[in-house]
Amino acid sequence: MPREFHDLAERQLNHESGGATAWGNFGDWQTAQTYPAACTALADQLGTRLALSARSRVMDVGFGCGDQLLHWVRHYGVRQLAGLNLSSSQTDFARQRLADAGHPNIAAALMVGSARDLVPQATAGGQARPDTVIALDCAYHFESRTRFLTDAANVLAPGGQLGVTDLVLARDTRPWRHAAALMFMTRSARIPRANLVTADTYRAQWRQAGFAEPAFVDISEQVMLPFGDWLRRYKQSLAPALRARINWRKYDATAAFMRWACRERVLRYIVCVGQKR
Repeated sequence: MPREFHDLAERQLNHESGGATAWGNFGDWQTAQTYPAACTALADQLGTRLALSARSRVMDVGFGCGDQLLHWVRHYGVRQLAGLNLSSSQTDFARQRLADAGHPNIAAALMVGSARDLVPQATAGGQARPDTVIALDCAYHFESRTRFLTDAANVLAPGGQLGVTDLVLARDTRPWRHAAALMFMTRSARIPRANLVTADTYRAQWRQAGFAEPAFVDISEQVMLPFGDWLRRYKQSLAPALRARINWRKYDATAAFMRWACRERVLRYIVCVGQKR
C-alpha cells in the first residue's frame, strides 16, 4: 500500500508534550511557546468564534489525529461530534484516542473519506444536521474548496456556521518568479492551485455558496514566520539520537515555503467564519 501523504508523522513534532499530543497544524504563536500550545491556540481561533458548546452539533472535516476533537469535547463541552478525514491511519488513531478517553459514540462517528463525502456522511442515517462545520488548517488541501463551501452550506441546519483557518493569495501573482515558485510548492504540498485565490474572490466564493458575508481575520504574522522559528529551536532542543531519527525534509520544506510566502507577501493565513443564509 502506498504511503499516505497525511499520516502519523506529525507525532514527531509533539515531544514537548511527552507524546501526549499528536497535533499537526501550523499553530497560533501569539503567546504560545510550545508546538502543542500553539496548535491548541489555533483551534481556539475557531472554537471561540464559533461559540462551541454542549448544544453544538459539529462535523469536523480533516480532524487529523484527533487532538482538536478532544479539545472540542474537553474545553467546549461538545457532545454531538462527528468527523471526516482522508487519512486511514489518522482516523484509526483518533478513534482509539476518543474511545480511550471515554467517548465511544464520537469514536464511532469518525469516518474515512475526502471532503467530497461531506454531504452523504453528514446526512447519513437520518441524523440531525450539524449546526457547525469545521475545517482547521486543511481546507486548502481539499480537491475543490468551492465544492466544500457549497456542500457545507447544504448540510448545515438553517443559521448554521462554517469555520476554517485557511490560506489566501495576498495579491495577484503575476510576477513570473512568484507564480512559478508557488506552482512548485503547491504541487509538493498537495495544494490544488485553484484553491489559492485573493481575499476578495475568497469572500465572494463564500457568498455564492450560500453564506452571509463571512467574518475574515488575517493572522499571518502570528502563524507563518513563527512556525519556522519554532521548528529551528525544536530541532536544536532534541537529543541528538532522537533528532537523527526524524525525517525533517517535509517540515523544513513547509517552514521554508511559509517563510517565503509571508516575506514576499504571496500568501496570507486567515480565520474565516460564516453563517448559512
